[in-house]
Amino acid sequence: MLNLDQCLGANRPLIFTVSESDMEVLQHLDRKYKDRRFFIYSTTLAKIVPLPDLLKTHFQGTTTKAARSVTTVEALGEILNKDFNTTNDKFETYVFLNADNYINDKQIIRRIKDIVARYQLDEGFTVNMVFISQTVMVPMDLERLAEVVFFNLPTETECKEFSDFLTNKLDLKDDRKLDKAGNVLSGVDRRPSLEVVNNLKGLTRFEMEQAYLQSFHIYKAKEGAGRIDLEFIRNFKKSAIAKTDLLSLMESDVTFDKVGGLGTLKSWVKKCYGGWTVEGKAFGLPQLKGLLMVGLSGCGKSLVSKAIGNEWGLPVLNFDPTRIFSSRVGDSEANMRRVLSIIETVSPCVLLIDEIEKGFAGMQSSTFSDAGTTARTIGQFLIWMQECTAPVFTVATSNNIAYLPPELIGRFDECFFVNMPQVAERKDIFSIHFKKFGRDPSKFDLEKIAEKSQDLSGREIEQALKEALYDAFYKKIDLTTEVILEVLSKKTSLLTTMAEQLNYLIRWVGWDSQKKDGIRARFASPMDEMDRSRVMSEIDTLLKEVANKPLDPNSLGIGGGGPGKC
Repeated sequence: MLNLDQCLGANRPLIFTVSESDMEVLQHLDRKYKDRRFFIYSTTLAKIVPLPDLLKTHFQGTTTKAARSVTTVEALGEILNKDFNTTNDKFETYVFLNADNYINDKQIIRRIKDIVARYQLDEGFTVNMVFISQTVMVPMDLERLAEVVFFNLPTETECKEFSDFLTNKLDLKDDRKLDKAGNVLSGVDRRPSLEVVNNLKGLTRFEMEQAYLQSFHIYKAKEGAGRIDLEFIRNFKKSAIAKTDLLSLMESDVTFDKVGGLGTLKSWVKKCYGGWTVEGKAFGLPQLKGLLMVGLSGCGKSLVSKAIGNEWGLPVLNFDPTRIFSSRVGDSEANMRRVLSIIETVSPCVLLIDEIEKGFAGMQSSTFSDAGTTARTIGQFLIWMQECTAPVFTVATSNNIAYLPPELIGRFDECFFVNMPQVAERKDIFSIHFKKFGRDPSKFDLEKIAEKSQDLSGREIEQALKEALYDAFYKKIDLTTEVILEVLSKKTSLLTTMAEQLNYLIRWVGWDSQKKDGIRARFASPMDEMDRSRVMSEIDTLLKEVANKPLDPNSLGIGGGGPGKC
């Protein structure tokens, strides 16, 4: 796909530009093309204004009001009827702002087609038009005549250049005083660090400037001299991305040390870190696409997803696909394009899609339910995962693999089944939570507690420990092994409450006795045939008990004579 500069260089007559900020586009044109004439039109200007005049006078409050407002149709008419010198070899480019507000008007479409026709027939008619909007809005009548380009947010190099410009503008200095060994005696470096610059990716130049100015003035008021603070920039960026309502920047202190068990999955993730290093890239390691984790709720999938970003030192973008769908025709697809553009700009990053089946279900029935909107939107994401060259690692979790299209599952480099924790893993989980609640794990019988908590998920273990703390406080005693065991004796395991779903998942994963691992997905924790056989036996027993147990009408409140009588 061509970019804006290539289209202008080829003198394409009609260019639709998708951009988060029209001012970014205008400033780019003003910086790069000194010998080309640009004219700007918007419905608020109500006239055609040369670009230099717009930037230097109109936005500084010195412009004079037009004698008569010019409509978009009239502005296009002026362009169509313009006389050019046949020896003129300089193109005039007319830029129309907020094109999505009026581009579907039939008169406007007709005028645009007339201008393109004159461009084709009249060699002296050296004009091209650029229509800027935040979404792709090309009328069907103009599709064959137009070129669509995406004006992306500033790249890493452009962020560094603009950061240097702002640093000089704010006169930021390094105020540190060092000893001979290089140790800091006093003062701070008020210039933005490399990590600050890396956090600028995904922001417009206007947002970068605002972030620097706010940080500068806040710390000038606090410390007497302004500086650029990393934590402030992170919070600013988090707020800026959240404004889109399509993505959010997730910050968490979770690392693998705070995740119990899942040894096989952790080892795979640590091994894959090499692909993000300079040495790994030099070695020729290919870029990985992503990881899919399936399993019952509460077994640690989301926790691992948060930890991956911290383990790799990458930002984690949280993407909820349900947010992109809209009732307006074309908006869902446009939202997906916008999301993917922001993700690529923020890269390198980890993209988290929690419970992906809730956002990407319904692809098969989309033709009948929503005229194919869901299928087209999911298709965009699938193509992006396949073709994306930006360093983005997608981590998706799913509680119900049955609702996911097979072509989506195949896009991930690896699929792991996150099973219920085994004995050794439950000991790790209890130890982590004991430390979290200010208790010494060595003072408890972890072996006995782990045995008693069989078939409980990590979330249920945390809930049981919280309940035990409340029981101990209520009884005015300290937390003991006995108090915990008493709570565990009353807990209903996940194996009981989710037997049918777990039965489907384990049978879907399968078991290869030679590899000692799953067939369709790998087990996230080391597991042998004995563990799997025990779980399957318990599931079969539970399902048989449910199937053979007669239904008691009184329990539903529909019988006669009992407590549930209506």
